[in-house]
Amino acid sequence: MHDSRAGRPAIPLDSRIFGYGPMLPFVAGALACWFVPRWSGVAVDLTIIWGALILAFLGGVRRGFGFGDPAASTRAEILTMMVYVSLGGLALILATAGSPVAALAVLAAGYIVVPIADTIGAAKGDVPAYFAALRPKQMSIAIVSLLAILVKISLS
Repeated sequence: MHDSRAGRPAIPLDSRIFGYGPMLPFVAGALACWFVPRWSGVAVDLTIIWGALILAFLGGVRRGFGFGDPAASTRAEILTMMVYVSLGGLALILATAGSPVAALAVLAAGYIVVPIADTIGAAKGDVPAYFAALRPKQMSIAIVSLLAILVKISLS
């Protein structure tokens, strides 16, 4: 399936739903931090947990595609999966150690890596081609939300 207007693969509906839907808790966390001060601490904690879970899930998606498509580079998929999962895990460790700012920064860095790695992966056939169109828009929601929380914490 191609998007005839852009000459690139169209993003399937299920990938739009399950791609953008999980970004909504990031937005909710940022909004709570900015506009519901009494929930700010809980919002930060839950956003970090959610962000780590989704980053680990994205690692699983990369590795799963590598298992399912013999043309995908197993080495690249394992390495990418390890980076995504490790960044998510590091964020949880930092948050547990009482460093939510560092945890949020690690997550933001992870979400910056995803569209870069997945766009490169799409060009090489290591992930579905439509990831090149989906990931930058999808991850920008998480990145902006995480940065908004970081700014709010810094101003508090």
